[in-house]
Amino acid sequence: MGNTMCVQYLTRSRLQEILDRCPMLHIGVIGDLGLDAYWYADMTRSFLSRETPRFPRPVTREVYTPGAGANVADNLKALGVGEVTVFSVLGEDWRGALLRQVMEERNINGAHLLSSPQRSTTTFIKPLLQGYDSQQEDARLDFENDTPLSLPLETALVDEVTASLPDLHALLIADQLEINGIITETVRIALNNLATIYPDKVFVVDSRINIGLFSPMVLKPNRYEATAVIYPDRDPRELDRAALAQVGQALSRRTERPVFMTLGAEGALACTSDEMHYLSAGPVQPPLDPVGAGDTFIAALATSLAAGATPWEAGTVANLAAAVTVEKLDQTGTASPEEILKRYDLAGQHNESIAIRL
Repeated sequence: MGNTMCVQYLTRSRLQEILDRCPMLHIGVIGDLGLDAYWYADMTRSFLSRETPRFPRPVTREVYTPGAGANVADNLKALGVGEVTVFSVLGEDWRGALLRQVMEERNINGAHLLSSPQRSTTTFIKPLLQGYDSQQEDARLDFENDTPLSLPLETALVDEVTASLPDLHALLIADQLEINGIITETVRIALNNLATIYPDKVFVVDSRINIGLFSPMVLKPNRYEATAVIYPDRDPRELDRAALAQVGQALSRRTERPVFMTLGAEGALACTSDEMHYLSAGPVQPPLDPVGAGDTFIAALATSLAAGATPWEAGTVANLAAAVTVEKLDQTGTASPEEILKRYDLAGQHNESIAIRL
């Protein structure tokens, strides 16, 4: 599966060169950091409650990993980025402590993290019900915030980023929560100002509902998020690739930076104001799990751009990295340089087999 021309804009030696530069980079992530919690419930141990007519979930194992923007940071470390620094506001709760711990274990720099009793650390608890020979995920439990980020915390967060930005090669904005997230209007305006002040820094943003409000930054929307900005009354499923390319180029003219529109299993469109290239997805083998693929994509994209890659090269690296991740089941996976190189070689083998058949 996957288009066999996915590496047409990237030679293997150039890919190796880009990956070799990762240890020299310092990249920051600001935004909605989360904790992914996997609670394994052994239902063979369950018994009918005497108090209620329900069967409890006997949790026998817990696994905690970085989620949301923290997973973006984890992906950066997996790529070999020398230093990764995160900026956010966590709650003063057990989940915040756990998130700090799992990031520290992965050598993610949390020295600039803020915490407040006003905040609840975003957490996604995924109960996995295990039977004798089967497993399925139960309804997720999410810890969310019921009030917006306060002005003093907005100011303190912006101050942390502003002071650190001169030392960063790139800054990723993870605007992943639709309600009461870290990237408020005040924070967004401040980041736009910083991107204007530091035009040589790589700013890359992933935003679910506000992608059209960031500039001058590299944008990574999916087709639905991008179309909602340019054609709010049109259904993205009705737009062909040429129409989607026009959407991407319109966004690029707004932000004066490249736009990478992800198309799921079809790959991505890399657009500038006057040029567009279709970057097909890397080869994959089912079964597949798309959870976390977007985080891998944006991490590889930003890292490649910071390492000096062209937009077409960076998009290709991001597609290869995402192809690695989607084959990792029941986890928010990452992609290492070695895995990306192997995926490149696999794509090349697919190209050769096609040529032989022709």
